[in-house]
Amino acid sequence: MRRTEHKCGDITEFETISSSADVGYLGLLTTDGYPRVIPVNFATEGETVYFHGAIEGEKYDLLKESPKVTFSMNLVYSYIPSYWTSKKSAGTATMFYKSALIKGRGSIVTDEQEKAFALNLLMKKHQPEGGYQPITADDPLYEHIFKATAIFRIDADQIDIKINFRKKKSREYNLGLIKNLENRGMGRDLATAAEIRKILED
Repeated sequence: MRRTEHKCGDITEFETISSSADVGYLGLLTTDGYPRVIPVNFATEGETVYFHGAIEGEKYDLLKESPKVTFSMNLVYSYIPSYWTSKKSAGTATMFYKSALIKGRGSIVTDEQEKAFALNLLMKKHQPEGGYQPITADDPLYEHIFKATAIFRIDADQIDIKINFRKKKSREYNLGLIKNLENRGMGRDLATAAEIRKILED
């Protein structure tokens, strides 16, 4: 990682990112030597990533061979316009974010109980309000899903977490950002302001 000032060694941030990011990006090396990046919905259990897909096709074939993979996820906070900090220069514009990059090994889950566990994990993340019958391997309601759906997992060998909230800026700069973010109040502005406050309290 070139920008080492953004590197984070706090693995608890991985849970924050993985539980809030809706989409992750699976990186595979195809048979013709070109890298391929595939967006997928996902859920995690510890440092293991689960996602689902078709039981045929390029992704299935590549993961069946248990290749090395990468998996990235990012949690975008707020865009900071240049004119908040400079009257002329566009160079002060930035984006605040948290991201995680996994290097690991991909595989296809074959155990029926683990498949059910992964499917429930995905549902719990993406439909936390419930409204469905829990998934089990022996439930006739889900028989077709188990036959038609592949569950994939990534076991992490390495996780790199990167966070950009301008920690090295002055207290005055950060207080100014908090004020502007709270006044704008769009998207994740209030969450961004809260993250910056944590920096000031450290």
